[in-house]
Amino acid sequence: MNRPKAVDLKALDPCTLITPEVKTALGVRVVGPRDPLPDYGEGSKTCTANFEDRTYVSSIYTLVNGGVDRLKRTVGEAELTPLQVAGYPAYVNKVPKAGLGPGCDVYIDATDGQLLLVGATGDSKSTVDATCEQAKKVANAVGPVLATK
Repeated sequence: MNRPKAVDLKALDPCTLITPEVKTALGVRVVGPRDPLPDYGEGSKTCTANFEDRTYVSSIYTLVNGGVDRLKRTVGEAELTPLQVAGYPAYVNKVPKAGLGPGCDVYIDATDGQLLLVGATGDSKSTVDATCEQAKKVANAVGPVLATK
């Protein structure tokens, strides 16, 4: 597997990926930890970012209980579009209805058996494609930081 650097996500605080530079570049208003999702394994962590324009909310999750194989099983390979993020293999999954508006998830293959999930949810006026652009923008901003961990 070709990655710039394999990163053990069990040791990573996803909030540290949103550096002051990333905050400025993306127009992030506030960043903070949230409760982890049990689905993503023991030791998983969640960080949420709210943006100045308030159209989108983004969350970064560490998935520590399975990598790409699990993703292809749980989400379904047909739903995933391959992508490169900062040299990492990644996958995009569009979620037309996530809560109040459209959602989009970018899964970054950080190391064997673990994924970094960068998700975005838009407001009710957003489109799923615009939400995916936002998720990719966040993924592309935090990907290079991941490679330094």
